Amino acid sequence: MIRKPAAIGYFYPEGLNNIRSLIDSFGVVPPKEKINAFGIMSPHAGYIYSGKTSYSGFSSINIKNNIIVIGPNHTGIGAEFSLINKGKYDFQDFSVPINSELAEAIIKDDGSPFVSDELAHLKEHSVEVQIPLIYNLKKDFNIVPIVVSFISYNDVLNASKAIFNALKKLNLLDDVLIVASSDMTHYESAESARLKDDIAINEILNLNPRGLYEKVRENDITMCGFIPAAIMLNVAKMAGRTKSKLTGYTNSGDVSGDYSSVVGYSSIVIY
Repeated sequence: MIRKPAAIGYFYPEGLNNIRSLIDSFGVVPPKEKINAFGIMSPHAGYIYSGKTSYSGFSSINIKNNIIVIGPNHTGIGAEFSLINKGKYDFQDFSVPINSELAEAIIKDDGSPFVSDELAHLKEHSVEVQIPLIYNLKKDFNIVPIVVSFISYNDVLNASKAIFNALKKLNLLDDVLIVASSDMTHYESAESARLKDDIAINEILNLNPRGLYEKVRENDITMCGFIPAAIMLNVAKMAGRTKSKLTGYTNSGDVSGDYSSVVGYSSIVIY
């Protein structure tokens, strides 16, 4: 599949030069010492709103050759556990290949819930918007794009095991970055959003995927990508990663000036 951009011109500018110009306007100064990250949670709103937070996270880590991007399904179309297993993501003036070998290994693992399904990806922006930000930092990488719906925690575990087993089988545990694409609380006051988001962020920083899953539901936290984040955390723990770092938290009011109804954004690195 040649996956054409669905969010270009809306969530981010058209053309790599224009994307670079917008990223430069954020004024992010990458640290000299990069974190050897295994996973990262990154927001997926329009770059004007969340791009600085997302790029601050990506620019603080070593970008690996193999990247799995897991996003939530906003459209409600397609399979519950959907990945694209061949082709490329095309952005008009650049493209990123899909790692077919890794994608197939995830699908074929015993007990894997994943299937090859293009429908869930056609109009979904949560995976797409991460890729140009990463491309601005590293040109040579491949991806496995995954889109998941709301699922039970047992399903989260099965999905996590399939990804971990595939990475282990292909000897990629030291050369993979798993990106969990997620915004935080939606359309509450900045104060309310921060209180709720701190609950979720604390569970992520403590590498507690079940706690994240349960706290989001118990506290009515409208974090759209808590399932991708829980999967990423599980795989990281299976791989023996024990550290975390919050690299940024902002909300849409920091750009719009309206703090009465905001969307929260955070970037968290797992290593």
